[in-house]
Formats: sequence, structure tokens, C-alpha cells
Amino acid sequence: MKCSLRMIFIVAMVLVVFVISVGFAQEKVTITVEDYFLESDIGKFVDEMAIEFEKNHPNVKIDHVSVPFADLLPTFLQQSLTNTLPDIIMADNPWVPQFIKAGVYKDVTYGQQDGGWENWEDFFKGIREVTSSEGKIYAFQVTNNNLALFYRKSLLDKAGIDNPPETWQELEEDCKKIREVLDIYGFAFDACASEEGTWQFEPFLWGNGGSLLELDQPEAIEALQFLTDMVKEGYVPRDVVNVVSQGDPSQWFVNGEVAFMVNGNWEFSWHLTEDVMQQLGDVGVVAIPRRDKDMPPIGPFGGECYGISSSIDPAKYDLAWEFLQLLVLPDNMLKLNQNGRVGLPTRASLADKILTEQPLLKIFLEQSQYGLPRPLMGGIEKYPDVSSFVWVAIQKALIGVATPEEAFKEAARNIQGLFSPEDYEKYKQLARTLLQEASGN
Repeated sequence: MKCSLRMIFIVAMVLVVFVISVGFAQEKVTITVEDYFLESDIGKFVDEMAIEFEKNHPNVKIDHVSVPFADLLPTFLQQSLTNTLPDIIMADNPWVPQFIKAGVYKDVTYGQQDGGWENWEDFFKGIREVTSSEGKIYAFQVTNNNLALFYRKSLLDKAGIDNPPETWQELEEDCKKIREVLDIYGFAFDACASEEGTWQFEPFLWGNGGSLLELDQPEAIEALQFLTDMVKEGYVPRDVVNVVSQGDPSQWFVNGEVAFMVNGNWEFSWHLTEDVMQQLGDVGVVAIPRRDKDMPPIGPFGGECYGISSSIDPAKYDLAWEFLQLLVLPDNMLKLNQNGRVGLPTRASLADKILTEQPLLKIFLEQSQYGLPRPLMGGIEKYPDVSSFVWVAIQKALIGVATPEEAFKEAARNIQGLFSPEDYEKYKQLARTLLQEASGN
């Protein structure tokens, strides 16, 4: 009897341990990913990677949460204050330095002690600069974009123009011919009252050696004067200050109302889709003209970055890091950015593979090599404020409320007032250094 009771007890304990073990084994670890892409191509890509990851990790659930773009930044900042950040967070690349400085992103410099993550140097220089700080990596950018000059070859032919322009003077001369011969606008860009207005002005500013933090200098004033003169001469629609988005100039371009426009590689999946391109049959893309064609076409780059939040449970860190790597593996990044469907790859080794399928992306990929990070060029966390002073000044000049010199001198004073004297000098020098490196000076 005693033996039987003892056996029953042992069997019962074994069953309890077994049930508890099975319960733990079946308990899932949840990794939360938060971005604004749930219904977009990037969102679908993240979901595909989540399915693949979950197959290889049966006890892991990737919870993909989407927040509207306008709400994402304040949501993250609020979550940071309440220590409720998701495990993996996405940021538009201008936000990343601010997130790093605020402690939102966790250092993900995995293996740096042994000489660095082996794939890090494959990312374009500007992208490495915007996602790292003081030698530490905080995020990985999964897609990339920048600006170039689109043109309608048939319209240039009709106006007697052999080649697209390389300099401001050539662009002005071409627009004059187009106006005289075809009676349409030569050129369009987005000068709306938002970051888009600053973003589209930056290639003209940096292509002339100017700086966001030195708008009162000749290089900056000359760039704004050029665009203001183009509007005054009737070569550019005055409505460029009233556009809703960068898609408005695309509609003018597709409709044959302008021969040139500044826009990004995303247009090949938005308005210049394959069927539209076949219908038009005359679209080309070149670098945005500079005052001096010996100056490289330097501009800003966009794109989204994923990193691990600083509040992640340490027990989940290795899993989050593994999923983060999955997003930027070469084959996966190539799949995401195939045919420019979403954007450009952020890894240089993938450029040739993209070009074999979409040759028109050539200039965008070339410019990725020396694209400049907007926040580092404009005071890091102060960049949104700097940008707002810039686009307000641009609008004042284009509508004739102030001369370019008056508008930019006022903006320069306002921008300098955002910083302490020490920080202003520090960020001004940083912008100058990055510009000099990009221009090869």
C-alpha cells in the first residue's frame, strides 16, 4: 500500500512537471513592431518577413502595429515617456538622430567589439551617418529615395533642345525655348508650405555649396534667387507654392503641361507606372542642374529605418535583433525594392541588380552614394524647426512678399536663435564638413 501511494505520488509529480513544461513550451514570446505601413508595400513586406520568422521560431509571434503617419512621432515620444515603447520601432530617417539623442533607440552595434558588423560598410555613407552616432549603430534603413530631374524628350525635340540641362543657365535657356515654341511651362517643382518645400529646395542649395544653417550667405541666396527668377519669367507655374504634394507636378508632367519636373524615384510606382510610361514613351531622368556642372548633384535622401527600442525586455533582445537583420538581408532588401516598387536599396552591393531591371533608376542610385542626411545638415533635433523657417522664406520669395535676400536673412536670424551659440557653431561646422565631403572638396 505504501509503495502504491508512493508510486502514485511520483507519477502525479511527473504529470505536473510535464503539464507545466508543456505550458511554458507553448507560451509565445511576442515581438511588437510599430510603423505606419500596415497597408502599404513595406507593411506587406514586414508581414511576409514575420511569417517567415514565425515558421523558424514557433514560440514567437510578431505583432505588427500600424499608426497613421501624422500620429507616429508623437505616439513614440509619449510611449518613451511612459516606458511603453514597442520592441521594434520605425522612424522616417529625419527623426532618427532625434530618437538616438532622446534615448528612444537602443544601441544595436552587435559584435562591434570584434571589428564591427560585417555588413555595415555596405550601407551608403549618408545612411550610415543618419542611423549611427559616435561609432554606435542604432537603426537600419530598409529603403531609400532621392530627387532628380524628369524630362519629356518629345517636348524637348519639338523645342529644338538636343540634351537635358546640366546647369542653371542651360535649364533657364531651355525653359525659354519651351515657353516660346510650345507655349507651356518649362519646369515645375514642389514649393509647398511643408517639409516637401524644403526637401525639393535642398538640391539647389547644396548643389551651389549653400547651407541650411547659413542662409544669409551668397550660395544660399543665389539658389533661391534662381528659382524666384524662373517663376517671375513664367518658366515655372506660380502654383508651385500651392501644390498639395509632390504628386501635383507629376500630373502636370504627365499631361504635357511642363517639360521638366523635380521629383523622386517613387514616381515609378505612383504616377509614372509601367502603363503610363509606355503610353508617354518619352520620359528620361537626369541629375538636377547645378550652377556649375563641375559640382556633383548633391541632394537629400529619404527612407524609413527600423531599430530596437530602449525599453525592450532584455530576454527578447536577441530575437528582436534577429528579426531586424531579416529586414535588411540582401535578398530581402532586393525583394522589397524590386523595380523601384517601393524605393531604392540602401546597400551599395544591390545597385547593379536593380539597374538590370530598371535602368531609369541609374541617377538615383548614383546619388545615393553621396546623399546628405537632412537632420545632420540642419541641427539634428532642431531640423523640423529649421525646415519650417526655410519653406516659409521660400514661399515669401516666390510670391514676391520679400526678395530672396530679405527672406533668407530673416530666416537665418530665426534659425540661429534656435540654438545656443556653442551648438550653432557645432552644427554649422558639421553641415559644412558633410557638404565638403560630398562635393569632394
